[in-house]
Amino acid sequence: MSTGPPAAPDDVVPIQRRWPRRLLIGVNIFVIVCLAVAAAGYAYLHFRLGQIKKVAVAGETTVDTGQPLTVLVAGSDSRANESAGAAAHFGSASLVAGQRSDVILLVHINPQTDSASMLSIPRDTFVQLAGAQDSFNKINVAFNSGPTQLVQTIDQNFGIQINHVVQVTFEGVMAIDDSVGGVCMSFPYPARDGSPTGTGNESGLNIPTAGQHVLNGNQALALIRSRYFQYYDNGEWVAEGTGDLGRIIRQHEFLRALASKALHQALSNPLAANSLAGDAVHDVIVDQALSSSDILHLLTEMRHVHPESVPSWTLPTNAVNDYESYGDVLMPETAADQSVIHQWLTYDSQPVKARPHPKTKSRTSTTLAPSKVTLTVHNGSGVEHQAATAAAALTGEGFTVTTTGDAPSFDHIASVVSYGSGGEKAARTVAGFVLGGATIQSDSTLSHGMVVLTTGSSFSGIGPPGSAPSTTTTTTTTPGGVAAASTNTVPPWDPVPCK
Repeated sequence: MSTGPPAAPDDVVPIQRRWPRRLLIGVNIFVIVCLAVAAAGYAYLHFRLGQIKKVAVAGETTVDTGQPLTVLVAGSDSRANESAGAAAHFGSASLVAGQRSDVILLVHINPQTDSASMLSIPRDTFVQLAGAQDSFNKINVAFNSGPTQLVQTIDQNFGIQINHVVQVTFEGVMAIDDSVGGVCMSFPYPARDGSPTGTGNESGLNIPTAGQHVLNGNQALALIRSRYFQYYDNGEWVAEGTGDLGRIIRQHEFLRALASKALHQALSNPLAANSLAGDAVHDVIVDQALSSSDILHLLTEMRHVHPESVPSWTLPTNAVNDYESYGDVLMPETAADQSVIHQWLTYDSQPVKARPHPKTKSRTSTTLAPSKVTLTVHNGSGVEHQAATAAAALTGEGFTVTTTGDAPSFDHIASVVSYGSGGEKAARTVAGFVLGGATIQSDSTLSHGMVVLTTGSSFSGIGPPGSAPSTTTTTTTTPGGVAAASTNTVPPWDPVPCK
């Protein structure tokens, strides 16, 4: 007779062994459900991205997945399907036909180093249009019939090969901004937009108080469209006077903030990702070669990029007012352009500590009081008494002019302010008073602190900064004579993303 416990029936499992199996089954079910949800979310996002409108673009360069690439972001000023508010400020489709590339932004992305950099081409840059022999015009005209001619024009004039195109309308910027709940920008002064006539408000920008403001879609569009930016200081409205070039700097700052918030929300909140995808479907157009899988792969690769630290450059140009029948244009500076393009394209290949990073947060004053500036004035256009006239006007503004005379040649189109070592702030101050625009150049042959204004045929007088809608371009010149654009700095009156 056995004294041990009775044997368990063959079909009975000891209770202590049931919970591991149940746990394993539960875990498996949970994993399957999670994978199903993730797959459904991925499939849905893939589906939504597949609804984005496509456009055929000729002239793009094919690049393998995971390799560095350049994306052209073209901001279309088409008035088709715009809101009533936008039409009130920018004109309706019946008044403004066709489209121009109001924003030409090139984004170079290197997935291998988790980095990106931006380069803007001013819309009034005067170039030879691709596909049209002996046809010259402002570069934004190349976008009138679509992105193909713009892609080919950029390649033809600057040697920049573009891999993909993203086109965004006025309404698209507003919708994306609204979908992330607005973007916070910090304004050091009350701000508004002006107009070419000096009265009214062209873009609708109206920031009544200094400080942080969360901009909704309409306000965001008004900021990045403002070409006649004004700020309120010491009891009066001051026009900053840099036109499209100043607007580009403000666009860069806003886009950093928008991209940072959109990327954070998309990666952390599926509902936000869906909302952004929904806006992209209606307000964004991409090239046919950019598939939904490509977009998802690109977004995945960019998850480690911090938009707020992405550097930006603007192509150097030489302002020429009333050029033939084209109005005010910006002439390319070939050597300076290539130097800047090289900096932009090679930024991501350098060690982090060696990367040339624009000082986008600087609030340091870049000018001096006129009473602290001494200069010489040269006539570079051949217009009789131009140097003496300019000197008298500068003296009236508080500058000290030591001598006047003729330049070695009278072939200057744009006015030039040259400076010796330590004279950059003084040169910037002088350039701000030159109506018709001026190029700023360092000159190693000038003595320390010396400043020379050489007038050009575009010279139209002397006046306080902002007294005319002129454009001033900043370049520096190395001892070897090769110009390179200085990195963008944020003027002390411009807004920056909230911290």
